[in-house]
Amino acid sequence: MTVPSRLFSSMLLVLAMMSSFFAQASSDKAAAEKNKAFISQAFAKWVAGGSTFFQDVLSEDVVWTIKGTSPAAGTYKGRAVFIEQAVAPFADRLSSFVKPKVNDIWADGNDVVVYWDGSAVAVDGKPYNNSFVWIFRMQDLRATEVIAFLDLTQYDDVINRIPLAKTVATEGDKPMKAQPPYVGMWVTADGRIRQELLASGRYDEARGNKESAYQGRYEVKGNQIDYWDDTGFTADGVFVDENTLHHGGMIFYRR
Repeated sequence: MTVPSRLFSSMLLVLAMMSSFFAQASSDKAAAEKNKAFISQAFAKWVAGGSTFFQDVLSEDVVWTIKGTSPAAGTYKGRAVFIEQAVAPFADRLSSFVKPKVNDIWADGNDVVVYWDGSAVAVDGKPYNNSFVWIFRMQDLRATEVIAFLDLTQYDDVINRIPLAKTVATEGDKPMKAQPPYVGMWVTADGRIRQELLASGRYDEARGNKESAYQGRYEVKGNQIDYWDDTGFTADGVFVDENTLHHGGMIFYRR
């Protein structure tokens, strides 16, 4: 091979490598923009009063790590575990859901970083304010890993200051039937929405094909029912009789 031929071949190789590099860079940029838009929209929905942020964003097998040294810090494996062990105990102590204010969002490939402030009111009337940095590792528009930074002293203060209300009495080691006669499954006439009131004082609501679309605690006083969802919103309803529940503009029947 002559010198000009070798030079030409080398130039072609360099051009091919540069083309591959720029194609990969373009692909990473497109992924970053798509992931950033998805997380931005999820926060916007939350700001507007949405209550399904974690269900919308997190994969079922997400690994959520809270950095720090308090009892709440650590790694939670699975969306249900994270909501039950970290979100619900805190949400149960609030009288208003945490409302986010996004300060900035950055994205690089499959990683999205959100810096935001959150505010709420605890059940004792005191304000709760905190700042957060959440780092999402995205795959197919779902977060498979999250690393969270926040002021855990503010979180721990609410946990330690406010005891959880006891909604279930016990007899020996066995829970007694809570708040009869309303414990059980309640379903809309079309069967699309199915709300189970558990004896533990928790509820689990399915919507269409989405199981556990909403979860949280509830309390019944007379024929009135109040809900505190794990994501922070509150709702209420009325039992017009032992087999009919009016809630959220819908009618549920005992199944």
